[in-house]
Amino acid sequence: MIPTSVHRYLKLPQIVEETVYGVTQTSAAFLDASVINSIRTTYANATEMYRKLGRRQMYKYIKMGQDVTYSMSFSPVDTALIRYGTENGNALGTLTGTIDKSLTVANSRYQNTWGANGPLIETAFLRKGSKVDSITVTTTSRGMIVVDMDLICSQIVQSQTGPNFGLTTPVWVVSPTTATPWSNLVGGCGTKLTIGGVNYPFKTASFTVNNNFDAVDVDGCDTIAWLEPGAKEVTFTAELLAQKDTAIETAMDAGNSLAASIVLNATGPKTATFTNLFINNKTEDESADETSVKTYTISGTADDVTVSV
Repeated sequence: MIPTSVHRYLKLPQIVEETVYGVTQTSAAFLDASVINSIRTTYANATEMYRKLGRRQMYKYIKMGQDVTYSMSFSPVDTALIRYGTENGNALGTLTGTIDKSLTVANSRYQNTWGANGPLIETAFLRKGSKVDSITVTTTSRGMIVVDMDLICSQIVQSQTGPNFGLTTPVWVVSPTTATPWSNLVGGCGTKLTIGGVNYPFKTASFTVNNNFDAVDVDGCDTIAWLEPGAKEVTFTAELLAQKDTAIETAMDAGNSLAASIVLNATGPKTATFTNLFINNKTEDESADETSVKTYTISGTADDVTVSV
């Protein structure tokens, strides 16, 4: 057997919206998602280790279904993929570019022919019925903007029947982006984070959206039939440089919310805007042997967050 590695990727990660949940359109036109720099996939079978009287050993191992989850990490060049984890859909569940739409996330790499010692051939992986269950966006001084996603999908189809891999006339991405992933510098200096109308210089800031998807399993089906969003939870945390302003403390004391936003990229701009951010925790440390400037950490929850196109 000839081994393979991630450096033998042929088709870099690419995505396409699905019209029907878990079904890749046969003539799908894929969009570039090649900035993704790590993927971790977990397969988990629902099983019954069946036993019967008079036998110490297991009688039968019975599969009853499969759950597939995976995580992705990347530094963005736009907000398109981010918005599949942050943006609310509509009542009909049909709004494109939001949590309404499931995705097929595809890639391929060279690996050995199954059951043979032949040459490496292209193998495609189609992660069907993918939705973003949780997303965290982090920006840090002297660092990259980092997006971490947890996704649920209905199944991952592997195929070596190229070039279409089970589809009819797919349009694959042939020219992956050459854009530079965003660092902390693209959002501007000192004015990126605004809370209650005040600009706060900070060391690091992040927000998380949990969509709490219910993976709907149906009797008689091996894979999940749908992903239905539950309660949306938005949390925020930041390490701020201490300054004279006390608006955050005043709002905490009164139990009031504050308007807030963070600029991810000043061109556009690309901004995450929070609705009714409630700061419910503030932590600060003081020590006689400190060797750095004074900072404090805040955290809270918001009614909602939206990221601009």
